[in-house]
Parts: sequence; structure tokens; C-alpha cells
Amino acid sequence: MTGGIRRIALFGKGHALWSVAALLGKSLPANRQLIVIEEPGSDGPAPLTIRLDDPLLARLAISADDLQSADSAILALGTELRDWRGEGSRFFLAGSGPLPEIDDIAIHQIMLRAAVTYDQPDRLAYLYQPFRLPARVAEAGKFALQASDPRSPLSMLRPVVQIESGDYAALLKTRFASQRMEIVEGGPKAVVLDPEDGSIDRVELDNGRVIEADLHIDTSGMLGALAGRISGSDWHSLSGGLPFDRLLSTRKSGAPSQPSAVAQAVPGGLLITTAVRHASVSQLACASGVSVDGMQQQWLGPDAEVTVLAPGYARQPWTGNLVRVGSASAGFGPFLSADMTMLNRQAALLAELMPTRLDMAVEAGEFNRRHLILAEHIRDFVQLPLLLNGREDAPWSDLRDSDLPDSLAIRLQQFRSRGRLVAFDGELIDEQSWIDLMIGFGIVPERFDPMARALDMAAMARRLKNLTNAFDRALASIPE
Repeated sequence: MTGGIRRIALFGKGHALWSVAALLGKSLPANRQLIVIEEPGSDGPAPLTIRLDDPLLARLAISADDLQSADSAILALGTELRDWRGEGSRFFLAGSGPLPEIDDIAIHQIMLRAAVTYDQPDRLAYLYQPFRLPARVAEAGKFALQASDPRSPLSMLRPVVQIESGDYAALLKTRFASQRMEIVEGGPKAVVLDPEDGSIDRVELDNGRVIEADLHIDTSGMLGALAGRISGSDWHSLSGGLPFDRLLSTRKSGAPSQPSAVAQAVPGGLLITTAVRHASVSQLACASGVSVDGMQQQWLGPDAEVTVLAPGYARQPWTGNLVRVGSASAGFGPFLSADMTMLNRQAALLAELMPTRLDMAVEAGEFNRRHLILAEHIRDFVQLPLLLNGREDAPWSDLRDSDLPDSLAIRLQQFRSRGRLVAFDGELIDEQSWIDLMIGFGIVPERFDPMARALDMAAMARRLKNLTNAFDRALASIPE
């Protein structure tokens, strides 16, 4: 194919559609026409959790104040993992900037040496907890935005916004829909392929309209299915490590019990409760073999909506002149806002690699390569606490014996061996979050950094105390 791209068609609905449409509408040159085909229907009770420092929000210049103008939006600091290590256990996972090192030695390495010195290695998580400032702020029922001064302990905070998907979609549509976009209501009904190269020639909508474009972007999966691009050979299933393939959702009005999300391990599944303004949304992820009626009765009530999940990701989401993003290309479920993180990173990547020529093989190859990196990093981080859970009931006990991806096996092996976190190309998750989660879920490295052996621990105790005092003062300075 030769020539230049003039028309881009974007298919989907709700927040997924408008996350991509907003960014393309802002970044496309004036000589490109964007046709937005908005499919009918809503996402149901579907809260979103988005980091305030998400690259997509930065590129759209959307601030915390902009987000809080939505009816349902509240700000929080992370997710409380409840009952994962056994009934009554609690662990708060908050996004975090890096802890300061002392004499170029990581804090957890120093605390490991102290624990080993007193022959109490199992107390590592307890000794390390005072340095987890974002988690401590959240556990105290407080909130603050990230401080801009890197010298402030509050610069470690990584707040999130919790917002209902419909409100987020409306915010993006109101702010970024423009005369440069043609917005069409309808859904794809049939796809006509070019007989020579198999690319999409035109798309017939259920309202009778025919869409012709040079590049087609699918955020829901309907277009990909009609075009025959969804196949078992292209889909990498994660059913072994992420066994939950049903999602039950319900919304309850009224003031939420706490602002932060709660991910509670329950018999047969994972109950995620996300607070929004004046309501909370509960989502129960479970396996298809579990009695849905029984789970509804116990945790959600009879009015819960049921959605089928297919944990996994496409190996080649960009083929020919069709790009699949969001749920059309990957699905991890709502835990740790994995699906939203994937969608936003894909949208930013697509805007970066937007082709100018009809021959877009180079851009497609690079998108597919980086898509796989994103998917594997998110997969590993979501699967890590499932693997380290301490429960004895099914399916939790079985998860500890599930096969590990090579990248996650390497991370775990290296941290268990020497307390070091292996970094891969295109790292997506904060290093501090990996370390906090591994230590908090019971991993005690077999040996500490050799540099820590030369430390004067009496002098180090005073320096560590000064650091925790600074954290205590920062915590005390934050209002309820």
C-alpha cells in the first residue's frame, strides 16, 4: 500500500473509547479526520482507578481538580489487601516513590541485616513497615497530594482517583469532543475485507451507515471479531495464573465505609470494593465452577450483573490496518486497576506510533512488541500476590502451585536470593511497590547486600531513627 493516511475510524463505547478518542483528537494533525463510532450501552457498575501521574492524564493536561469535578470522583492512595495471608490479615499496597538510600544501601537491605543480626529474619516486614509512608498515610485515614519538593517525604505519595466509568467517559467527551471529530452512534454489523491483502475495506454499521477509513481502531472487540482477527493462536491465555473468569458487580448508594479500595480474598473468589463519592461498587471475581447464585447471595445480593472474563492478551493486536486496544486486546480484571493501566498505556503508545503512510508495517511491529512488554509487566504484578497468598481454601491454595512466567520467576528468585529487584526493559510498575509487596507478603531474602555488612549499626540506628521521625512529622502534618 502507498499513499498517506487521511481517515481514522475509532470503534467502542464508554471510557475505553473516549480515552483513546481524547488523546487522538488532541494529537492528530489537522489533515487527519477522526471518525468516532460510539456503540450503544453502558459499562454497568464499573469504577475506575487511575493514578494521577498516569501519562495519559499528563498528555491531556487533566488535573486532580478536573477529575474531582466529576460527580463520583474521590482521591485515595491505594488498595487494602484483606485476608490474603489468612483470615484477619491486612496489607495496604500504595503506589510509592523510591525510599531514600543510606550510604547507597537500600533501606530494606539495612533492615534485613538488623533482623538477621538478632536472629529474627521473620520480623523483616515489621521492621520495614515504618518506612512505608504512603501506606501509613492511608492506614491513618489521611490523604495528601504528592509534594513537588523532592526533599519532602510526601514526594513519595502516588495518589489515585476513583471514579465511575460513565462519569470519566462524560468528562473526556465533554472536554475533548470537537468539530475535528465526526461522532456517529452505532455499532459494527459487518466488515468487508480487501480481497488482495485482507485489510479492512469498509465497515457496515447497524444503523445502515458504511464507514470507510485508512486505519481502524477497536476498543471493544466487536470489530476484531467481525474481521476474523480474534483467534486461539493469537490469544495468550492466563487462566492458569488468573483463574477468575466471572465478574459479578453491584452498586450501593450511601457513604462508603473507607475511601480506599479493598481487595478481600474470600472463599471461591476475590471481592473488590471501590469507594466513589456517595456510593461504593463491589465486584466479585470468581471461577466459572463456583455457584454464582451462592456468591451473589453471600456477598452482593440478587441484583448483581454478571460479566464473562477471559484473562489473557493478544500477541499481535495490530494487524494490517486494524489496531485492537483495551479489552479488545487484553484482559486482566479489575484487581489493581490492571485493565485501566493497560488501556491508558496503549492509548499513549498508539498516539506516539500513529502512522502517516498506508504501509504501516513498521509501526504495527513496534506497537506489538511494546504491547507485549506492557502485558507481561502487568500480568506479573497482578499474579504476584495471588502466588504469595497464605490461604488454605480453593482456589487460593492451588494458586501457589501455578506455573510462573519466566520473568516473574526471575524476579522472585533474585529477590529471595539477595533482596535485589530485577528490572526489565520498559518497566511499568514502581520498583518500591514490588519491594513492598514481596516483603509484606512474607519473602525474606536469604542474604543481605554485602555492603551492609560494613555498616556501624549503632550509628545507623540513629540515622534510621531520624528518617522515621521525618516520616512521622510528615504524617502528623496531614489533616484527617
